[in-house]
Amino acid sequence: MKILKYTSLVIFTLLFVGYLLLQNHTVQNRLFENTVKELFKADEIFMSDALSVAVCGSRAPLPSPNRAETCLLVQAGSSKFIFDLGEGSAANLQNWQVDYSDLEAVILSHLHSDHISDVPEVQFQTWLGGRKEPLTVLGPIGTKSTIQGFTSAYELDAYYRSEHHGPELLPIEAYGYVVTEFDGDSEVIFQNEDTKVTAFKVDHFPVDPSYGFKVEFKDRSIVISGDTIALDVVVEYSKGVDVLFHDALAKPLIDRMIKVSDELENNVISKVLFDIKNYHADTIEVAEIAKKSEVDLLVFYHLIPAPRNQTSEQMFLRGVDEIFTNYHVSEDGTLVSLPAGSEEILIDLID
Repeated sequence: MKILKYTSLVIFTLLFVGYLLLQNHTVQNRLFENTVKELFKADEIFMSDALSVAVCGSRAPLPSPNRAETCLLVQAGSSKFIFDLGEGSAANLQNWQVDYSDLEAVILSHLHSDHISDVPEVQFQTWLGGRKEPLTVLGPIGTKSTIQGFTSAYELDAYYRSEHHGPELLPIEAYGYVVTEFDGDSEVIFQNEDTKVTAFKVDHFPVDPSYGFKVEFKDRSIVISGDTIALDVVVEYSKGVDVLFHDALAKPLIDRMIKVSDELENNVISKVLFDIKNYHADTIEVAEIAKKSEVDLLVFYHLIPAPRNQTSEQMFLRGVDEIFTNYHVSEDGTLVSLPAGSEEILIDLID
């Protein structure tokens, strides 16, 4: 009994001393400085000789806590690409302290808002990070006019920041974008000694054109579906690749959401939910694509809707295991690494 009392007294004393220390300005300052060091420390999240993909946005426009809209950050050796930049994805990239010095381009699959809204944020991040020329953006027909709108909208902001911080830090000639559009059914949009990026047309009607992508680095490869219905062309491009990243709509969840919307007489939401079913592949169709193309791993992204708990994830995946079992449901921070000269597929989560 005495030991218990003594132990309780020691614990209480330690807690009280800790509380007093936390009220001390010097201690507070030191703790905050350590926090800032962690925030500003640039951690290298990618392997040096590999094809790696970090999911910087895993959801569709339907809101979900702790998830940004669509974004994939791809590192292919010494080249970096960002595929789509939906709302919230730029904050993820900033929190991860991504090194943009080897960023080749931002690549847009199509011009829906949930794929482009954070482009201006990354333009600013890379400008502040030392970019000395406009940001390269590759995208379908219509990208030039969209980016011109961003340029005009942020023109005064750029001027104010350059004037405030000085042209040595933010040279005004480096503000903005250089845009290249692609419009073929299939087109190589980037190529160097080790890396090739091919854009291929998919079907997201009435969004036209809309594209998927194949990224090849040495002996490793991935396919990114973009937003699309189930298509044979995705199967064709995915044959022999290591990983397929495919958008996915879960009909069991969407159908329940429509039912509830109808019961609540929310005709607008019900109509929108009904309409999105006709221009996205559902989870069963995506599993069939993965099986036909014999990919090693299927990663679901652009989740419609993104599961919020274990029950909704089980509903999201209904029937998938009966068709294809080697899959991963992405979240913000999912990291897939494919080391060159290997058949390894490494899956991790960025803190």
